[in-house]
Amino acid sequence: MELKELITKAKQKDVKAMEELFIRFRPLLKSRAKRYSKYGLEYDDVFQQGALLFILAVYDYKERPPTTFAGYMKKRIDWGLWVYYRKESINEYIKKYLTTN
Repeated sequence: MELKELITKAKQKDVKAMEELFIRFRPLLKSRAKRYSKYGLEYDDVFQQGALLFILAVYDYKERPPTTFAGYMKKRIDWGLWVYYRKESINEYIKKYLTTN
């Protein structure tokens, strides 16, 4: 099935279309999870967060040339995982601060 058709069907809550999109973009999610696991986050947690961001991004996607779906996904997942990393880092800092004081 063509990417544009998959996106349209996934936005209409077609589970099989969403699954196919997810499978196509799994390498991106894995690479981002691997990147952030190097910064001290758990790989599985980051992958799960990336998967959630992916699903939400599919529903929010609006075709706006010249940005492709793949480019949009990359930016959206990178930004979402950066925010997640910052939040987790701050929470970890607060935990350490509270236990030492």
